[in-house]
Amino acid sequence: LINTATNPLGQDWTDEKNLDDFMPSKIVLPVDQKVRVRITAKDVLHNFYLPHFRVKMDAVPGLPTYFIFTPIKTTQEYREELRKYPEWQVPADPTDPDSKQRWEEFNYELACAELCGKGHYSMKRIVEIVDRGTYEDWLKSQNSFYLGNIRNTDADPYKGDLLKIEIDERKVELKSEFMSALESDDAEVIRLKHVFFETGKSNLQEISEYELDNVAALIGENENVKVELSGHTDSTGDDDLNMALSEARAKAVRNYLLEKGVSSASIIAKGYGETAPIDSNETPEGRQNNRRTELKILAK
Repeated sequence: LINTATNPLGQDWTDEKNLDDFMPSKIVLPVDQKVRVRITAKDVLHNFYLPHFRVKMDAVPGLPTYFIFTPIKTTQEYREELRKYPEWQVPADPTDPDSKQRWEEFNYELACAELCGKGHYSMKRIVEIVDRGTYEDWLKSQNSFYLGNIRNTDADPYKGDLLKIEIDERKVELKSEFMSALESDDAEVIRLKHVFFETGKSNLQEISEYELDNVAALIGENENVKVELSGHTDSTGDDDLNMALSEARAKAVRNYLLEKGVSSASIIAKGYGETAPIDSNETPEGRQNNRRTELKILAK
């Protein structure tokens, strides 16, 4: 499974537990929380070493091991302790007297404590210990390796499917877009990214229900909202047929929302055909972008 370019850790993408994994440039951990570290090696014997935490364990090829430890001081707290000592009150860069002092530049460090080969001295990571809130913010900012590198490629076993991780992320994103549009003085347009139809028809594909159920909930939570649902096509084919198709698709979305309990007074449906492109119709990607369903808040 290991591929240095596309799958450096040899992860099994058919196991959904791997899909939200990420590979950060530094390790961020919350203070006063137990941390379970599971380690193994891909090639030779290594050693997982956190000197400031007095933690050290071999990483053995083919033999997963683990340990548990609890960081009790944030990086900043430890820096403040080091600040008391004269040897840390000197420039971090000896050639630059104006550089930050050593205590300001201190970081916890993860290293390999085994002479494992020519790459040994580059096997280091900064470990930053932070409060719980900062950790949660950092965690939210990380991007799944699978979604960024594997999704919809030939290596993706779920190509063409909509995954739970995407559904959950889109729910949060859609709510943020909707609330932003409510607060804006302008008539902001929200693209309904996960609304799909059968080719050349107005029949909604089943996977569209996740997006539309979220839309129904958001409109239901804001009783005074009135929205326009708009259908759009690319420029392929007859203009009149494209207009009719876009209108039928907008109405299909409206009907779905009505079935979910949204008031008919809250929604109007309108088709724009190919008259409002957002991209070029000269490329497949551009035409795909132009085929879309949008939501615009008309009244709040």
